[in-house]
Amino acid sequence: MKKRFFVGFFVLFLILLSGVGEAFVPQTPHLLNLVVKKIKQPVGIEVYQNKKILNYKDTQKGVQQLKERLIYRYPNRFRSEIISDAMTSFSVESDFECIKVMNGVIISNDKPLLDMYTDILLYRNHETLLKQLVLAGIDIDKVSFQRFNDTVCYVIGRPLTKGEPFAGLWIEKESFLPVQYVVEKNGWLVEFFYSNWQQVSKTWYPKQVYIFLDNQLFATIEVNEIDLKSNFSLSLFDIDHIKRLYPKNEPDSLDENSRQVDDLDRRIENFKKLYE
Repeated sequence: MKKRFFVGFFVLFLILLSGVGEAFVPQTPHLLNLVVKKIKQPVGIEVYQNKKILNYKDTQKGVQQLKERLIYRYPNRFRSEIISDAMTSFSVESDFECIKVMNGVIISNDKPLLDMYTDILLYRNHETLLKQLVLAGIDIDKVSFQRFNDTVCYVIGRPLTKGEPFAGLWIEKESFLPVQYVVEKNGWLVEFFYSNWQQVSKTWYPKQVYIFLDNQLFATIEVNEIDLKSNFSLSLFDIDHIKRLYPKNEPDSLDENSRQVDDLDRRIENFKKLYE
């Protein structure tokens, strides 16, 4: 009798224990709150970096290199500038509105898909970050545990087909630092990998980012310098002001590769023009 009681009690204990374990898997809003508390939100960040673009369709063409300056003014303002004497190119994101200017002409009002790696770095408020994950095609109702390069991660997102890549955010369990961000938009899947997170004062920023397109390495980013600054002019992020300064390209004045910036292939062609 005592033996059966002990066995029954032990089975009940295991059931309750498994239930408690599952209860400690945080839901998406709470998990994102832990992430932003970890990386924190400074007043502003200035980043200088090198970006290498690999021609993933024709490896014989070699690597194209680009110097960039990134400016973050929190909350929710971002500017990316190409450092080049040969051309002018910059993108601005302000409160979910975007604009891209190339050679003195507005060419797009959408954030390029390949630049969405900055979502995690810009939106350091869990509510706005949650909104970005939804826009990136991520199912925010699903959180699970998975291994990523022998590291246990929380994973936000629901796989559609087992074994296939899916839109999601991988967060290291112990550090709460994002390690992988997969975006799905317009039928395309782009994978961003964050590496070598560095602490600058109280905030965190990754010094390496790897971008995969069609499961092939498309670009690498190496950060050279990270500075915390707070004196950026608001005019740098004033999209209405930029619209008044620069004309918008008309369809008749564009070449075939620039007419549909929403199409990823043409986004890539526009990207290539930066280095030619």
